[in-house]
Amino acid sequence: MEEIYQFVSQFTFRNELWVLFIPLGLMAIDILTGIVKAWAQNDFKSAVMRAGLAKKAEEILILIAGELISFGLMLPGAVMNGVSFYIIFMEGMSILENVDELGIPVPGFIKKVINNVDEQLKNGSDKSEE
Repeated sequence: MEEIYQFVSQFTFRNELWVLFIPLGLMAIDILTGIVKAWAQNDFKSAVMRAGLAKKAEEILILIAGELISFGLMLPGAVMNGVSFYIIFMEGMSILENVDELGIPVPGFIKKVINNVDEQLKNGSDKSEE
């Protein structure tokens, strides 16, 4: 846990607006790659898209709530940076999964990290802590 805190506390943005713009931009890219993937695989389902858009709306609300709480309670920038970094990481993983399923080559070490993170999220734990 200490390593994560140190990483997030050293992680900074160019200015306060990028804390919001980078996650929002990656969300838009993820939506577009998801639509392209569904179209290319001839598997477009409005219910799946609605569920995905609902998830994006929830992520935006988390981002806004994190900013309000961080600013309102005068918490250190590391708190909002952590929220933003988490969303950036999730969106990046999702974009990589989409492009991989489209057949765009993704390096093997990145696929390994994606699969490892997915497995840990499904199991709800980190195998290194066991």
